[in-house]
Amino acid sequence: MNNRNRRKFLKLGCKTIVGAGLMSGSTARIAQAQSANSSDYRALVCIHLNGGNDGFNLLVPNTGAEYNEYANGRGHLAIPASDLLPLIPGSANSTSAGLHPLMADLIPLFEQGQLALMANVGTLVEPTTPDDVRNNSVHLPEQLFSHHDQSRQWQRLDPSHQWNSGWGGRVSDILAPQQANANLAAISLDGNNDWMAGSEASIFTIDRGGVEGYSGMENMTDDWQLPRRQAFIQLLHENYSNAFERSYAQLQQRALVLSTNVGAALAKFGELQTPVPAGNELAEQLAMVAKLIAVKDEFRMTRQLFYVNMGGFDTHDNQLADQPELFSKLSKALAFFQQALVEINQFDNVTSFTSSDFGRSITSNGDGTDHGWGNHHMVMGGSVIGGDIYGQIPRIAVDGPDDARNGRIVPTTSVAQYAATQLSWLGLNDSEIDGMLPSLKNFENRNLGFMS
Repeated sequence: MNNRNRRKFLKLGCKTIVGAGLMSGSTARIAQAQSANSSDYRALVCIHLNGGNDGFNLLVPNTGAEYNEYANGRGHLAIPASDLLPLIPGSANSTSAGLHPLMADLIPLFEQGQLALMANVGTLVEPTTPDDVRNNSVHLPEQLFSHHDQSRQWQRLDPSHQWNSGWGGRVSDILAPQQANANLAAISLDGNNDWMAGSEASIFTIDRGGVEGYSGMENMTDDWQLPRRQAFIQLLHENYSNAFERSYAQLQQRALVLSTNVGAALAKFGELQTPVPAGNELAEQLAMVAKLIAVKDEFRMTRQLFYVNMGGFDTHDNQLADQPELFSKLSKALAFFQQALVEINQFDNVTSFTSSDFGRSITSNGDGTDHGWGNHHMVMGGSVIGGDIYGQIPRIAVDGPDDARNGRIVPTTSVAQYAATQLSWLGLNDSEIDGMLPSLKNFENRNLGFMS
């Protein structure tokens, strides 16, 4: 093996270790999971909009006074009122609003009660007003408006730094030992991420094209590759005296078995009948999620988390040109995923939600927007009480009642509340949720009501 191939092999081996995971539950827990009714299956899918999505052009107030404030505040970035796709919220308390014109694929989902909008969500340690921010009278999230810090805080929800893990990872730590295959409790289509980072459970990573095999050992019928694979397996089963060598061999054994089994299950399933939107990487990731959910019974899974990522939302520049394309692809990918879940008969068992670093400033910097705080998000699925707008749509007014400074809107709903509502649906009890979301106790409403 030459140096180039050796480096590729070692790199793949490390990736597979991360992908396969190491955690295994007790015999009793595994037996319990294996006997569980597969109809009890539930999954959360985190759709991260990387870069800081400008949600204030996704969901727009469309009544006279509120729209005029929005148009004045946003300037040339404002969506014309006549172009907005009107939403008719199910609740009399919801503000009348419209969706961006290139998100038409989501209107049927909203009208059929499969999609809910969550207004003005953000990282909060405790309830906060613009005056609190200006007076520095409350505990604020660290490093506000920083991509890295705010994305990490969104996904970790650990303002006091109790853990080196994400809230998805802490969920996985609880749920993974109860699964027949703990290594498939948390699956990422975008490598390692803060949301899934756990203290015990591991992340299984997979590409949108499928399981990445070991180079030169993938073809089980090839006269050249099969002997290499057999030799590699023999090496893994040697009796190593060195602890590191022994652990590494065990890791690779598990990784090889798991990647082989997942690849075989996906190959057996084949392709979805629902067409994947062309040139849409998010849709391709979600297609793989749907396939993995479709083969869940092969591994006797009852609870799973999935993570996908869509980039391009850091629209400091060229926002008017870039954002429509982003929203169009996002809309088509979400609508496709719902249809794929219907196809595999898992529509009621999967809830998808958006996350992002932060919102953006309501004011323009000339060609785009700068880093903000509060933001609008979407929750989608058969168990979502959709067709409504939850939370409070802020006043999009410069120096208005929701503007802390520089056109940055203060959130009125915390990410902890947003997360707790979904975790309750996933099956965690109040004590477990309180334990993993330390700031939740600071907010009066722990369940926002958008899940059945």
